[in-house]
Amino acid sequence: MKKFTMTALVVGVALLLAVPAMAVDIGWDGHIRVRGYLEKNAPMSDDSDDYNAFYDMRMRTNWTLNVTDNLIIRTRWRALNQVGGGTDADLSNFDWERAWMSIRSPYGTFEAGRMITQTFGTAFLDNETDVFRLNYVTRLADKVTLVVTAQKVAEIDGGYAAAPPAVENNWQISDQDIDVYGFALVYPTENWSIGSLQVYLRNRAGGADINRYSPNPYFTGKFGNLSLQAEGQYYFGDSQEGGEDGDYKAWGLNGEATYDLGVASVMLGAAYASGDDDNTDGDVENIALGDDWEKFFILFGSTGDTPATLGGIGNFSNTGGNTDGFWTIYAGADTNLTESFNVGLSAAWCKVNEPRDDAAGHEFSDDAGIEINLRGTWQIYDNLTYSFIGAYLMAGDYWKDASEATYPASNNDDDPWALFHVLQLNF
Repeated sequence: MKKFTMTALVVGVALLLAVPAMAVDIGWDGHIRVRGYLEKNAPMSDDSDDYNAFYDMRMRTNWTLNVTDNLIIRTRWRALNQVGGGTDADLSNFDWERAWMSIRSPYGTFEAGRMITQTFGTAFLDNETDVFRLNYVTRLADKVTLVVTAQKVAEIDGGYAAAPPAVENNWQISDQDIDVYGFALVYPTENWSIGSLQVYLRNRAGGADINRYSPNPYFTGKFGNLSLQAEGQYYFGDSQEGGEDGDYKAWGLNGEATYDLGVASVMLGAAYASGDDDNTDGDVENIALGDDWEKFFILFGSTGDTPATLGGIGNFSNTGGNTDGFWTIYAGADTNLTESFNVGLSAAWCKVNEPRDDAAGHEFSDDAGIEINLRGTWQIYDNLTYSFIGAYLMAGDYWKDASEATYPASNNDDDPWALFHVLQLNF
């Protein structure tokens, strides 16, 4: 019955969109992808040391409805976002992720609805998600763009606090939302772009009293064969949560240069994310790396199960949830072996900023090790791409200390490695 209901819903929506086809210009695109994972020894425990191998898939499409030249609706949905062999009866099988309106006027563009957030500048520190927000976009000068945003992260006092027939409403918990306000200035030129996003987060959920500010500047540029990019973010403000008073004092920075040699390109970069070795003192000193950077698959990636299990404490991505922070220097090169096949090799040396202590008070090492990634992309057809990643972590003593503290009876020193591949058809 659920399958029939979902099919009827999709067909019904398609018919509704088709009715005003003469008045509405509709554009759409999307993809379907299948991904495969093979992960080995991420927990670094003999009891959890078997291979972890599985597939997943997703279909996603974007729609743009041009009602008039000045009134536009944009939306995105996905289906079959699941591990291979999983049931399709789950409600998450179909998810209407985004839908927002765009209203152009002589005074700028107004946007309202559910849309993308937590992305700005480069991919560093990004953690793409969807949320209800209001945007105002305008030009201040010939090339300077201003974006003003009001965003609802969590709505606590809307509707009823208890389900009917209870009559208790949310007057009793008014002003317990999580809201974000911000503005960005971006100045693009033909060869380079510079911008900065200023954000204020106000959190009153569950009795918290958090006020956090975060300037977020970035730069990208291409000068002949040389490409440069850099991004930073700084958190400051005050926090009162669970009866503990504290301050925000965290920051992250990434810089990267790529040079095109013709037959190949070479890359050199560095990144820093502050850490917090004491999560009980009220101060917040770690900055979340986010899930979108994924510069190296094991240490910083958010794809697969390894991020949450590495060393028993999780890697440095947002998915991993590790708050110890890191700094890394990385380099790589890639080349086109044929017109349709590109291959690249890169390596990262990583240290931990604020190594934690184990239960006995022994401090972990700050040596996170060296990761090597082999990546390849094969453009099979214009719309069909196959890509793969082979990752190997020469695990430093930090992960060995972590596995010993998490799995005292079964930890090991074997290095983690992973294979990951994707077949994606765009339309």
